[in-house]
Amino acid sequence: MTTTTARPTVMRPRSLTAPLCAAAALAALGAIAIGFALGADRAEEWLLAARFTARLSFPLFLLVFVSTPWNQLAPSAASRFVAKRRRSFGLAFATAHTIHLGALATYLHVIGEHPAPQRLAVGGAAYLGMFLMVATSNDASVRALGRRWRTLHRTGLYLLWFVFAFTYTNRVVSRGAEYVPQLVLVYAALGLRIAAWRRRRARLLG
Repeated sequence: MTTTTARPTVMRPRSLTAPLCAAAALAALGAIAIGFALGADRAEEWLLAARFTARLSFPLFLLVFVSTPWNQLAPSAASRFVAKRRRSFGLAFATAHTIHLGALATYLHVIGEHPAPQRLAVGGAAYLGMFLMVATSNDASVRALGRRWRTLHRTGLYLLWFVFAFTYTNRVVSRGAEYVPQLVLVYAALGLRIAAWRRRRARLLG
């Protein structure tokens, strides 16, 4: 008579991708509706829609950007929950930010304005990076790309960070204190990632 030892079952965290993406889409559409309700004319309606959808996607981006360093520096139930579901939160951000892109493009079309070439190049690169991250946010892509997967996602993440930092820096310069909180948050998020990197490096060298 032989006995077999059952392998322990590894419980993977429940995927929240579908509900988070649905919630992000509904919230972004709600932000557009609020913009329409507050705008005095068509141009202002789409301006507010673009502004409000950006304000919605920004905290989602920050959550993804700091999820890993937050869990490394100050592990807790909340940090582990977010870190394990980083992919789902990232796809929810991409959902909201894609709707923001549509609102912004519509606003520029309504007022007959074309973005400056350098802004179009930087913004376009960030969105391209985001869409590539979306397309490769699956286990098959991780296996197929290997180390290149990490490079792709890290590059895309920092491109998006740069766009937010550049945008809010310009807003502070042109409009004053209204956008200071966003600018502080975007640089604090970078500081958190640097702190986590320095801790990992110290452990490796120590």
